[in-house]
Amino acid sequence: MMNIAREFSTVPMLALAVTLFMVQPGEVTAQEPQPPGEMDRFLDECPEDQQEEREKFELSDECIPLLDAPDRPKGILELGNPFLGTGTLGPGFHIPGGAVWQPALLAFGTLRTSVQGGTFGDDANIGEAVTRFDLFGNLYLTQTERVVIGLRPLDQEGRFTRFTFADPAEGEMSEEGEFTDELNVTVGTLFFEGDIASLIPRLDLHDTRGLDIYFSVGRQPIAFQDGILLNEDALDMVGLTRANMSIFGSVNGRVTGIYGWGQVTRHGDFGNVTDDASSLAGLFTEFDYRSTTVEFDAVYVRGDSLSGDGLHLGAADIRRFGRFNNTFRALASFPIGDETPFNRQGFLIHNQFGWTPVGSHDWWYIGAFAGIQQFRSAARGPGFGGPVGQTGVLFAAPGIGRVGSALTSTSDEAFGVSLGHQRFFAETRRQLLVELGGRVSTADEPLIGNRVGAGARYQIAMGRRFVAIFDGTAAYDLDQEVTAAFGRFELLLKL
Repeated sequence: MMNIAREFSTVPMLALAVTLFMVQPGEVTAQEPQPPGEMDRFLDECPEDQQEEREKFELSDECIPLLDAPDRPKGILELGNPFLGTGTLGPGFHIPGGAVWQPALLAFGTLRTSVQGGTFGDDANIGEAVTRFDLFGNLYLTQTERVVIGLRPLDQEGRFTRFTFADPAEGEMSEEGEFTDELNVTVGTLFFEGDIASLIPRLDLHDTRGLDIYFSVGRQPIAFQDGILLNEDALDMVGLTRANMSIFGSVNGRVTGIYGWGQVTRHGDFGNVTDDASSLAGLFTEFDYRSTTVEFDAVYVRGDSLSGDGLHLGAADIRRFGRFNNTFRALASFPIGDETPFNRQGFLIHNQFGWTPVGSHDWWYIGAFAGIQQFRSAARGPGFGGPVGQTGVLFAAPGIGRVGSALTSTSDEAFGVSLGHQRFFAETRRQLLVELGGRVSTADEPLIGNRVGAGARYQIAMGRRFVAIFDGTAAYDLDQEVTAAFGRFELLLKL
C-alpha cells in the first residue's frame, strides 16, 4: 500500500474526493451529453470504423435478467456440506493446532461400457463388449485435507470384465463366445493428503513463514512429464511438496519428492507388468517464468535381478505465444547394471504444438516423437500402454479392453507424427476430432513396421451424465501390406 500511495499526489486525490461528494446519486448512472462542438469534432476527425468501435464498447441501459443456473447434479452419496452447493456452511469443529474441520463425504464414479472390435488383416479379428467401473469416496475434512478411497471392481491388472464374440487366438486359447469376469474387491486407491500450513495454522498465523508444504501418503495415482516419464494408477507411496517458491529467478516454483514401495508397474518389451520386488524414489521440479514453464525430473527405480535397476530423467519446456502453445520434452532411461526387458537405455524426444484459429473455439495440433534406442518409463500402469500415447488418438491406449491403438504407443527405435483438428458444436456439447498420422521404424528387425493411419472420434453429451463416444481408426502397414481397422462405441456414465 505504501508503494501505491507514492504514485498519487495529495492534490489530485483531494480533487477526486470533492468531485464525488458533489455528484448527486441520480447523476452517477446518467451519461452527460457532449457539447455540440465536441461531437462535431469527433465526427470530423474519427473515421467510421473507429466510430463503430466506440459504439460497440458503450455501456447499455437495457435491462438484461440473470440467467437461471441449472440444478446441481448430485453424486452417488453426499453427507455434510454439499459439494459445490449453496447455502449456509456447517460450523464444523476445532482441532489442536487451530484448524477448523467441516467433514463432508462425497461418493462418485464413472461407468464405461464399450462395444469394440477390429481386424488385423484378413483372418485376425477381435470383438468384445467390455466394461469398467471407477468408484471413489472422498472424505473432505477441509478443502485441502481429505481421505480418498477408490475401487475398480470390474477389472484388474489390465484385464476387464467382457464378453468376447471374436478372438484372433486359436484352439484352447480362444475366448470366442465366452464371458470373462474380472470381479474383485481390491482397494485401488486409498490415501490421505493435506497442507501443513492448513492442518496446523498456528504455526504460521500471518502466512509469512513459507509453510506451503503439501503431503500425501497411501495408494494413489501419480503422473509426471504428461505421463511419459511416470504414469501409475495405484502406487503405494509417500510424497512431499514444497510449493510457492521464488527461486532461480522464477515467478513460482515447486519441488516434489516421492518414495514408492509397492505396486510398481514396470514398462517392458511386451507390456506393463506389476513387480512387487521394485521400489522407486523421485525428485520432481517445476518453475514458472513469465514466458515459459520448465520441468526437471529424476526417478531411480530399484528392482530384482529380473527387472533391474534404472535411472530415468525428464526435462520439459512449456510455453504459449499468441494463439499458439508448444510443449517440448526430452527424456532418457539408463540401466544401472545389466539391461533387462524392463530396464533399457534409450532416449525420447516428444513435442506437442497446437493453436486455436481466429474467431473459433476449435483446436489444431501437431504431435511428434523420436525414439532413440529403447526408452523405458520409470513405471506405467497396466492399462496405460507405452510412453507416446500423448502424440494423438492414433497412438493412445483406450484404457478399456484389448483393442489397442492403431499406430501403437511404443517408442522403441521409431519416430512418428500426427496432425489433428478438433471441432466443437452445440456450445461444446458435441465435438468431432479427425487425425492423420504415421510412424517409421529405424530398427533393423522391427516388431512394429512402418505405418500410416487415420482416425476420427465423435462425442455427444446427453443430458447431465451421459457421453456417447464413437471411435474409428485404420492403419496400413507398408512393410507387410496389411490393413488394421478398429471401431468402438462407448457409453460413459458419470455418477
